[in-house]
Amino acid sequence: MRGEDFLDSGGAGVRVGLCSLGLARMRLLPVFLGLEKARFAYAFAGDPRPHDIFIGWGRKPSGARAMRLAGAQNVPYLLLEDGYLRSVHPASVAASPALSLVVDDKGIFYDARSPSRLEKLISDAAQTTSAQGTEEGARIIKTLRTLQLCKYNNFPAAPPAEERAQGRPSRVLLIDQTAGDLSVEGALAGPADFAAMLEAARDENPGAEILVKSHPETVAGKRAGCLTEAAVQAGCQIVADQRNPWQLFERVDKVYAVSSQLGFDALMAGRPLRCFGLPFYAGWGLSEDEKTCTRRQARPSLEQLAFAAYGKYCRYADPYRAELTTFSKTADTLAALRTTAQRGHNLGPFLNIYPWNRKAVRAMFQLQQSRQNFFSSPQKAIAYAAREKLPVTTWSTRAKPGLERQCEAAGVALNRIEDGFVRSVGLGSNFHQPMSLILDASGIYYDSSKASDLETLLETHVFDDEILRRARRLIDWLTANDISKYNLSASDALGHWPRDKTKILVAGQVENDASVMHSGSPLKTSLELLRAVREDNRDAFIVFKPHPDVMSGQRPGLWDPAQTDGLADVFLRDAPIIEAIAACDEIHVLSSLAGFEGLLRGKQVTCYGLPFYAGWGLTKDLLTCGRRRRTLTLEQLVAGSMILYPNYLDPVTQMPCGPEIVIERILEQKAAPERPGALVMSRHILGRFRRALRAAGQ
Repeated sequence: MRGEDFLDSGGAGVRVGLCSLGLARMRLLPVFLGLEKARFAYAFAGDPRPHDIFIGWGRKPSGARAMRLAGAQNVPYLLLEDGYLRSVHPASVAASPALSLVVDDKGIFYDARSPSRLEKLISDAAQTTSAQGTEEGARIIKTLRTLQLCKYNNFPAAPPAEERAQGRPSRVLLIDQTAGDLSVEGALAGPADFAAMLEAARDENPGAEILVKSHPETVAGKRAGCLTEAAVQAGCQIVADQRNPWQLFERVDKVYAVSSQLGFDALMAGRPLRCFGLPFYAGWGLSEDEKTCTRRQARPSLEQLAFAAYGKYCRYADPYRAELTTFSKTADTLAALRTTAQRGHNLGPFLNIYPWNRKAVRAMFQLQQSRQNFFSSPQKAIAYAAREKLPVTTWSTRAKPGLERQCEAAGVALNRIEDGFVRSVGLGSNFHQPMSLILDASGIYYDSSKASDLETLLETHVFDDEILRRARRLIDWLTANDISKYNLSASDALGHWPRDKTKILVAGQVENDASVMHSGSPLKTSLELLRAVREDNRDAFIVFKPHPDVMSGQRPGLWDPAQTDGLADVFLRDAPIIEAIAACDEIHVLSSLAGFEGLLRGKQVTCYGLPFYAGWGLTKDLLTCGRRRRTLTLEQLVAGSMILYPNYLDPVTQMPCGPEIVIERILEQKAAPERPGALVMSRHILGRFRRALRAAGQ
């Protein structure tokens, strides 16, 4: 039985010997192999225990051990390596697991000294008469070029494309590698080939600018480069920054490589490639090669080669759902993760972040561990930000008056952070970790006095069909599964309300909440709102639901039913907000998110203030905002406010994610709620104590 025959078999009863501790720690390994039911155990040197298959890393010692133990027990082996579309950060970063893996039962792709499964896949792709491989390969290349994805993707945001000046000297790019790289030896190359590559680049391109792309580990000082010293002596320009290689390809006319995967990226970028080793993409007639391989007689197109390497050889895993997935979905995931990492790269000190939220903030924004991330002193945060030329990011509602002026005086930008619109299962005031947060560089969504990033996005963004379809799916999912901001369990049942009256839900709010203070309305309390609603709707059946933070005792607001006599027909203490919305005909709010949740469920919403969802033609508004001139569809509003604006965190993997994953986690938590920890329990007790004190003071 071949090692390949085990793949995707489920692995029931299969005993897998892992020859690397790193493999034993890979959460997604059973998923990559399709052996979720197999028994995995570490296999030490000379392990006498019977196994059905052994697994190790390529030509590393663990791979050699896997082959040796497999031979001794007369069973198959599999050799693994990271795939060509691995992650954002390097393998050394724990929070950046591999999203793709190559699996080979013949050899390994970077070792030309022996056949590999990839060689056969490339030959087969070249000889097939079907157009599938060519079409799929073309889509793969287009995706990589459009999204500018590489094996690792920890690059800053791309600067504007450089204009090619008329008459400028030609440029060539040499790709350096680290000394001792196994792929160099496997490509039948060594130090002499790097020297020959440099000499050829100079001889073949007289007068050209010669750029040398350093390996990231060389830049970090971890490993020596093969070309660095000679390139400096030759007067070459060393490219040592974290620039996306696709941007370099746009600037050069020709690329030289030994065995780096970037050589294949250069081919897909449309650049002529001169190759001084024998990597997997050389020897097929697509590059100018210094070395030959008699096994590589086929002549695939570039599209066929891309299909074989990315479409057939690599295997992809969804890190959130722990299941096999496709190249296309993995590319989208990596692009989204890279955007989050780029955003975090440009973030400086965080101010006024509660200690119990810091883990989520660090993971959600992929903050660099090398920086001092959190401060409680505005002066120290501003000084650090000024020194590092980075913005200060403060929790919006905890920012003290004058902070904005202090930042302006120091020449420091100010970002604001706040909970997102689908936050958690449980209240933030009770220490439940956030699954979504807002980061706004120009204002904050609840402050109607000035434009926020969300308002600008809703006013100007061009929403394409794909994101609108995604928004519609999100609306359907949210409404079908009764998802709201806090997703609280509740005990009160709704009564039998009259059918011959208009039923209006009035959503109470926390009285000192910033969204109330900055709503633009003269009404500042839930009681004032309730009076205004009753005045305008004397014959309606009015249901008042206080804010859950008020009823929990954590925040001030209207909590006493006696105060609503003559104003509300029902005081709804502890019923789910989603059920209350469903049972009513209209929702009346000051600035509560309940109005947004009502819109999602097709209800008429009247706004007495200017929440983020008002002023776009979807609500009945008592106030107007001159900045909001556009008429939006519900799908556009949801695409902007729930997909593009917030940041989300998967609480299981601690990886940034999209809203769909957060909804899945909320449903999982609601189906199997965890016992609250001591910190959460203490907060509940404190809330009950505060509520008792307020009752005693009446």
